[in-house]
Amino acid sequence: MYHATTSQPALLPSKWYTDPLIHRREVSALRNSGWQLVTTTTDLSKAGDYQAMDRLGVPLIVRNHGGELVALRNVCAHRQCQLVSEGGGHAAELKCPYHGWQYGGDGRTRKIPAAKNFPHFDRERYRLGSFPVRVVGQLVFVNLAGESNPLGDDAWVDDFAAKTDAESWQQVLCEELEYPCDWKIPVEGSLESYHLSEVHSQTFGNDPGESESTHELLDWGTRFRTDARDDSFLARMEERVMRWMVGEFGPDYQHVHVFPNIMASFTDTMSLVYQITPTGTSTCKMTVFGFTRRSKRSGLIGSRVANGLGHSAASMARKVLAEDAAIFPLVQAGMDSACRDDSNEEAGRVFGRCEERLHAFHLHWNTSMQSEIAASKEGTLRDHHE
Repeated sequence: MYHATTSQPALLPSKWYTDPLIHRREVSALRNSGWQLVTTTTDLSKAGDYQAMDRLGVPLIVRNHGGELVALRNVCAHRQCQLVSEGGGHAAELKCPYHGWQYGGDGRTRKIPAAKNFPHFDRERYRLGSFPVRVVGQLVFVNLAGESNPLGDDAWVDDFAAKTDAESWQQVLCEELEYPCDWKIPVEGSLESYHLSEVHSQTFGNDPGESESTHELLDWGTRFRTDARDDSFLARMEERVMRWMVGEFGPDYQHVHVFPNIMASFTDTMSLVYQITPTGTSTCKMTVFGFTRRSKRSGLIGSRVANGLGHSAASMARKVLAEDAAIFPLVQAGMDSACRDDSNEEAGRVFGRCEERLHAFHLHWNTSMQSEIAASKEGTLRDHHE
């Protein structure tokens, strides 16, 4: 059932999807919101494995350092050379390719060639910036705010951990997708099933409707649940394979949104966890990881069936993501046109009762941005007086 009894207004103005100043403030707010989904333990399984990326303008390297996962700023403290190129790799030492400075897992220098050229060197001042790391199941989060506070409500953390646990789930998907639209557009597209019948009728299926849907509006985010399933051949085969592999199957589907931009869809067959972040004004990327069930049946057949299921589920996920990706630029084009025509700025958008999770996101992000704007003004006034 839905909570809303009437349609609801969109609270974020169209210019928030196009304006460079708003983009910069949103990036700041997203950094301050804390935890970023950056990689998985599968990609950091051995000492020396690393993943490097730019996240919200921060160059990061997340590395397995002697069995401990650490996150460091991917810029040498000497001459600011990038330590490693973006992407994954393996190296016995974390060493700058320019002058050979080496670093430990704490970000301090371990070896400086011709160190006599740097007398009385201050290892605390000249070190790599570090960030807290948190592992949830196989998911690796980094806190760009530099705080070691918990991820948030244990209700979603425990759920994410159980649905990506390495003992029961294997990683089958790891992608970073670029979209020519504001980051909020893919977030909003994930928060309603109203578009399923039009966009995903051949893949995801149809909107289950209010009688088969449950919306949870929570302090930390929102959740959608349904146990409605079609009676197609593929659906019956999925259930049969799952019962053979693990001995059980549940029809429940849930989609979770953790404010502001972490999301997941969970079924008994597949867990898809993703985060959407801005990369520029009206551009963004999605970091997405997919997991499917491991077989409880030992032997080659059980392994092959599990791998086949993983391949099939990952392929279906890619199709669904591609269908969404075709829509997002059209929404961005509409936002752009609304901003060019001031008379239509407030004329267009409205959320139906079934889209109340979008309204909840707008409420949250509007509050976050007002706080960011207020903090920015306070900082400007403080700098002026100083």
